[in-house]
Amino acid sequence: MSLEVANDLVIKFNNGDYVDDIEPYFNDILSFFRYLKKYNILDEIELGNIPSRDFDEELWEFVVENGLISNSDYNYLPEEFKNYFLLYELENNYEWVMEYITNNLITDVDKREDGFYLYLKDKEDLSNLFCGSNRDGGARYVAKMVLSEDGLGHDWYFDYNRKPFDTIDELDDTNLTTLRDVIFKEIGNKELSLEDYDSDFFESLSEEQGTEGYFRITAEDITDLLKDQDAINELCKNDLDELGSNLISVYHWAENGAYEDEVYDYVFGGLEEYFEGRIDDVPREVTKTDGSKVTRYDQYIKIRDFQSIIKTFLEDTKGEVYNDSHLDYYGNFIELLVGMINNDEVECINFRVPEYPDWSRTTKNINEMFNDYI
Repeated sequence: MSLEVANDLVIKFNNGDYVDDIEPYFNDILSFFRYLKKYNILDEIELGNIPSRDFDEELWEFVVENGLISNSDYNYLPEEFKNYFLLYELENNYEWVMEYITNNLITDVDKREDGFYLYLKDKEDLSNLFCGSNRDGGARYVAKMVLSEDGLGHDWYFDYNRKPFDTIDELDDTNLTTLRDVIFKEIGNKELSLEDYDSDFFESLSEEQGTEGYFRITAEDITDLLKDQDAINELCKNDLDELGSNLISVYHWAENGAYEDEVYDYVFGGLEEYFEGRIDDVPREVTKTDGSKVTRYDQYIKIRDFQSIIKTFLEDTKGEVYNDSHLDYYGNFIELLVGMINNDEVECINFRVPEYPDWSRTTKNINEMFNDYI
């Protein structure tokens, strides 16, 4: 064979005629490429015309060793070559390939000086990275609520059995002093009828005070009153009904705040598996149709290790020809991670949804919120 014949074979190969016009004369495609190399025209072939059935590791290594990959276009590579190509560029041309990936394959990721940031069209989409479903009350269901525009809501947890004493029992010394002052200001030394009360505490006060049919709460009595659960709850349903209602409200909002804070910590703490920091609102000036300018806010979150995730995906799918084996099938980062989760390449984010508010958080909230309600 001559150079003229070799050139003719290159033309036929690039026209997609390998199987009919070239393969009958060579043992395999690697032999054909070696033949072209002898005539120094190997770099004229278009890799996209390599038949899928002829791809193997040896062929890829030959392509790399002979510099054919440097002239390649991702879009025109054989499907089997694409992930090998990107892996090769990650090792040898990192800046270029990361720019290519974010501009063409995973297009909702922006490269900044300090790393890669995910643009969130809807931050609720992050909930898809959690285990479970949107309906089972598990981690994904709760994460979806937390990440929604309305958030978890302020009435997630409510214990209808709370009484005023439950709040009093959690108060620190400073707030107890305040409460004593409030009670004395409201009913101190006033005559209160025993007909309105059943508690032995008030009966005893009446006997001690020699006031048949009624009793008075003195400054000295309030400390003991606050230790008697039945007496204080009964008083807060009658002459101190407004105070009682406020004390119950304190516990309600303290519990809800504690529950909400704990769940938020689980959700955002879980996101740290793949991201760093909280969601940022980045201002962007937009010109409206009437020429006026308004400021919009785009939401971003920093990806913890974008390169590692990309590399893991490429390593696990290299040489495969299925649609979901390539980055451009997904197009965005969340869908890529969801696909990797479904294929057991990475793990979904999981946490146990608490049944009750954390007691220590609730107590802390009660004491911090107390003066706002009393």
